[in-house]
Amino acid sequence: MCRFATTLTVFAIAFALTSSPGYALGRFDYVGSEACKQCHREIYDSWKSSIHAKVYDILKPGVRAKEKKEASFDPKTDFRLDKSCMRCHVTGWDQGGFSFENPADELKGVGCEDCHGGAEKWMDPHQKKHLKNRKRKLKQTGLVKPFKGRTVCGKCHANVNSPFKDRPRNQERDWTDPKWMETYHILK
Repeated sequence: MCRFATTLTVFAIAFALTSSPGYALGRFDYVGSEACKQCHREIYDSWKSSIHAKVYDILKPGVRAKEKKEASFDPKTDFRLDKSCMRCHVTGWDQGGFSFENPADELKGVGCEDCHGGAEKWMDPHQKKHLKNRKRKLKQTGLVKPFKGRTVCGKCHANVNSPFKDRPRNQERDWTDPKWMETYHILK
């Protein structure tokens, strides 16, 4: 009887985890950086003119030919069709964001949600400034405090699988230093 109860408990937990993928597994859908503009205009405008916002376009044939050649790539190739490039050039790749099935323009480039998590669930409580237990509710709905060193910036800039990992500026930077989070927003 005890074995049956244990098995039943395991199945109940597994069902609970898989029936609410956003909350239990940390997977939330993405809405795009445009949704952040209303409250974070200065940061949004700064981001919009940054390389992070335009990094998808680097994958086009002929763009940044010198850098592609240095990484032993054919600069005439259209890398927008290469899955191995997507993780660092679009928002939310393989996590409910940009996909070849959902090639949404607002998810092209490295956007707000690449650091803060998919905003589908946390956008509403985030906009409620006087919400009771606001921090806890935001965390429960997937809002991420962005700086976790290598796990945020380093997932692309210090990725051992990146063909650009050996570039001097990627090697010289300490990706665990919080200043890179501050400069990501590029506020003047």
